[in-house]
Amino acid sequence: MAKPLRLRIRKTLPLMSFTLPFTLISIIIFINTAKASDAISTSDSSSHHWTPSKQRDGISSYTRDVDNSKYKAVKGVTTLPVSTARLFAAINDAPACPEWADTCKESYVQQAVSAHEFFIYTLNDLPWPVKNRDVLAHVTWSQTSEGAVVMHSRAVNNKVAVEKGVVRIELATAQWRFLPLADGSTEASFEIHMDPNGSIPSWLLNRLILNSPFSTFDNLAKQAAKEKYADAALPF
Repeated sequence: MAKPLRLRIRKTLPLMSFTLPFTLISIIIFINTAKASDAISTSDSSSHHWTPSKQRDGISSYTRDVDNSKYKAVKGVTTLPVSTARLFAAINDAPACPEWADTCKESYVQQAVSAHEFFIYTLNDLPWPVKNRDVLAHVTWSQTSEGAVVMHSRAVNNKVAVEKGVVRIELATAQWRFLPLADGSTEASFEIHMDPNGSIPSWLLNRLILNSPFSTFDNLAKQAAKEKYADAALPF
């Protein structure tokens, strides 16, 4: 089991908030309750294996090729020193996205289908010369027989008009998995694959994703530890 995470915020390039809409209920999905080790099949049944990339502060990152895509998928695994209920609440608090995602400008629930299913819109304010990106994510939550809380998310494109000057992320899938531990901490993992749409070179994005698990876990743990989530409870 990974060592407990040391909380700290790292400012990184925009990739973090690309993952936000999937982090934030999303970038993404395949509806099942697979374990993290089996999880992301993205949009295909890829046979590519996860390759270890980096390990630091109790966080491990992995990448893998995805069939029919020039962009790699990324996976992060760690243990977070906060409860699963707090993590669930923080991720579902869409308007709080700018509090912990470096480039998140706006996020809101476009539609709440149920307590376990949402459509979430997120706008990312990216530095020039990169155009701002937005994404609408279809998010579902479920709980496995072992008690793990799983979020699946997929980008959808038919419910919100694209604003002028903004590039819509159209192809993205992700999964978050939180397993409550006896000491109150949480075994956490996420898996994400996306096409940022536009002129961002694949070699650059594939390089940036190596660090995305570190900033994502750091920021999420810091956010979930806030007092406003002290009374959070799971809806399962």
